[in-house]
Amino acid sequence: MKLLIDTHFVFWYALGDKRMPTKLLDLIADPNNDILVSEASVLEVVIKHAKNPKAMPYDGDEFVDLCSRANFAMLPITLADILTYGTLDLKAAEGQHKDPFDRLLIAQSKAQTIMLATHDEAFSLYGEPLAVVFA
Repeated sequence: MKLLIDTHFVFWYALGDKRMPTKLLDLIADPNNDILVSEASVLEVVIKHAKNPKAMPYDGDEFVDLCSRANFAMLPITLADILTYGTLDLKAAEGQHKDPFDRLLIAQSKAQTIMLATHDEAFSLYGEPLAVVFA
């Protein structure tokens, strides 16, 4: 299975955070699964680090290194992903979720038929079945 993981899960996994769900740890440990991190997550980290290094202490290179050390592969952003972004039901999440990076992850999941693992319950507002919330 291909599994796209949300940005915060990269940090939680790499730092051994206790909030990392056991079921997701099992999926990551399964050698039959391809664990992916979106280039959109790299962009998110780069932007947040530049804006507020105290809140985002990792820069893009450090984030990519964390992914590499965890054996997570980078998922490129494709034109199909960008066009799929335009098909998301943004009105369903209006006023409750506005994060463009999260939306791009949802679009990638939809366009490339990849399960998306997140801890953010707001992802479910879009009604996309491949976006799975791990509590």
